[in-house]
Amino acid sequence: MPGARRLTLLFASLLTEVATAGCGGGDDCLSERVTAIGTARLTPFLEDGKLTPAECQALCPGEPPPGPPEEANHSSASSAGPAPGDTSTTAATTGSTTTDTSTTAATAGVVDARAAAVVGCSPIPGNTIDIRCQYGSTSCKGGRRPTGLCSEGRSSGADLIAQWFAEVAHLEAASVPAFERLAAELRGHGAPADLIAAALRAAVDEARHADLLGAVATRLGGRPAPVELACVGGRSLADLAIENAVEGCVGETWGALLAAHQARAAEDPELRACMAEIAVDEAAHAALAWAIDAWIAPRLSADERARVLAARSRAALALRDPPPLDEALERRAGLPPPDRARRLWRALDRELWCAEA
Repeated sequence: MPGARRLTLLFASLLTEVATAGCGGGDDCLSERVTAIGTARLTPFLEDGKLTPAECQALCPGEPPPGPPEEANHSSASSAGPAPGDTSTTAATTGSTTTDTSTTAATAGVVDARAAAVVGCSPIPGNTIDIRCQYGSTSCKGGRRPTGLCSEGRSSGADLIAQWFAEVAHLEAASVPAFERLAAELRGHGAPADLIAAALRAAVDEARHADLLGAVATRLGGRPAPVELACVGGRSLADLAIENAVEGCVGETWGALLAAHQARAAEDPELRACMAEIAVDEAAHAALAWAIDAWIAPRLSADERARVLAARSRAALALRDPPPLDEALERRAGLPPPDRARRLWRALDRELWCAEA
């Protein structure tokens, strides 16, 4: 279980090993879903053994379904009930609002934070019913996304850098209720007090990050969108573990590494200082995710643990091959070109995720 100090040292080592200049995270990320097409419809497309981009557009849904990849049919019914003391639907300091709906109604209208255009697809060997659909997104920018996030965070600012930082500030603001809810659910499941306290500290950190990055976006001409959340019910320990694996062990760990890189590579000294402060906190948030993972794992069944591991691996693999990056984001924001991001990913995977193993 990696602690915050170990992660900070690991990130420094990986950045030195992989790149000596201009690295970060790639503006986009990829997600993948297995989609049922049906033999009768799919067979004509598979006559040459491959699927063209046009065929993928025709076969794949316009956006991936919400939730972790391939988990839609395996989610456990929540056994915890509404978490006591849940403050995730109020976050006045971040400008968040809530929609009072049931869990079922909410999920129907919630915008998947990673939903986007179809970028490709592939057949599954020996399977004439399903295909793998790949989606590209511009939302892999760090932060712990709360279940029920309805707002997309897109800024109307004309400058690409301003838009990027406005979206990042929005996701950091959305992380405040995510950590508040995490603390409440941990309390409801009987987690140790130190994990609950760390989650509440992380919420305070994220509010500060939202202010810092919102100020950067505003200085550049952008305007962060307010956070909008749908009310959702309590979750089972297994469902909480899956979200923590995807958003924390993968998303926040990757985001912490990228923040550490931006602290080195961003063109603007003020931005480098800002990202250096954020990187320290994000390493602590990533360490919290791994600590939660270690606490939950012995309390799950073997099947539930396998589901958590599979979700973590899929989330990690979705970050492996970022699309091309705008030069301005690489230079001014300190984000890496795709080849360097892939080397960083492989180094981190080797140390923590083992998704390619």
